[in-house]
Amino acid sequence: MAQATAHAIHPLDLAAERAELGSELHEAVARVLESGQYVLGPEVEAFEAEMAALSGVAHGVAVASGTDALIVALRALGIGPGDRVITSPFTFFASAAAIALVGATPVLADVDYETALLDPGAAARAIDARTRCILPVHLYGQLADMRALRALADAHDLVLLEDGAQAHGATRDGVACGALGEAGIYSFYPTKNLGAAGEGGMVVTADAELAQRLRRVRDHGSPVKYVHAEVGLNSRMQAIQAAVLRVKLPHLARWNARRAAIAERYARAFAGSRAVRPLALASGVVHAWHQYTVRVADRDGLQRALAERGIHTGVHYPHPVHLQPAASPWKAGGFRAGDFPAAEALAREVLCLPVHPFLADADVDRVAGELLALAR
Repeated sequence: MAQATAHAIHPLDLAAERAELGSELHEAVARVLESGQYVLGPEVEAFEAEMAALSGVAHGVAVASGTDALIVALRALGIGPGDRVITSPFTFFASAAAIALVGATPVLADVDYETALLDPGAAARAIDARTRCILPVHLYGQLADMRALRALADAHDLVLLEDGAQAHGATRDGVACGALGEAGIYSFYPTKNLGAAGEGGMVVTADAELAQRLRRVRDHGSPVKYVHAEVGLNSRMQAIQAAVLRVKLPHLARWNARRAAIAERYARAFAGSRAVRPLALASGVVHAWHQYTVRVADRDGLQRALAERGIHTGVHYPHPVHLQPAASPWKAGGFRAGDFPAAEALAREVLCLPVHPFLADADVDRVAGELLALAR
């Protein structure tokens, strides 16, 4: 008898998510269509309040994408030409690009090799007279050391803006994204733990005055219709996206808990392995496990070998920010290999394993077993 072919395992399963939600998504979209309020409006306002509550702050300002959330936040915080903003060289390019898009200069500081998070010591060494802001990235769903970064920002009178695009529901020392910074941002790209049916983003803050500026910047710089106090953006969330996200938000804690259980299963499988080294979990962290990331030698070869066995993985991110062609204007003479050793090593070694909440335990065991066998 022919042996059955093992099914493919993928990093994401949106079909399973849709099936679990049943008719709720269709009903939410229909509700918006029937309302005739397609941009901002009651659905968006309700979702803003719900996301602010998740972050433990008073205000949420919904925008068109996670990248726009960074740009709107930087603009509302007064960051612009002549300013320097410290951020990570190991992240999606948008974190640094948003700084450049408001006319400021991204200043990169290396990450901690064990966690891949911005190193507060490296950030401190990068501060100069023109530094205005620190922008840590809560990479893969784990919050950076916000208490250390808050103390550093306060000591130098700097603004602290958190990039929580991957950190929905994560905390560190009991504090969520946006609670220790002047503001924090989220992305709702469909691959995120809390994903829209398209693009979407949010800025959360405890500061009522800043929230007013954020709303003005996202809407053509207009505090009152047809009155424009500044040149702003058209970055208003669509009501359909808010309605979809409101259906999913009550499930986030359970989905994240399943991700955490999968992460623990991987951790047990890899314990003691010298060939497969998971990124470290910092003290006091409740990780959102947007990605489960390990460091391996011959990463690209292992990824190909796993794919041949029906196990599909991700690499986030294969090229550090400073070695991207678009980054060269940010440093006199350009950047060079070796400028940020930890970021460069991680870019060569990281492999992100499937961790979505619809994986069966048997799938997790299969991924771990195949990886361990191949990585010897």
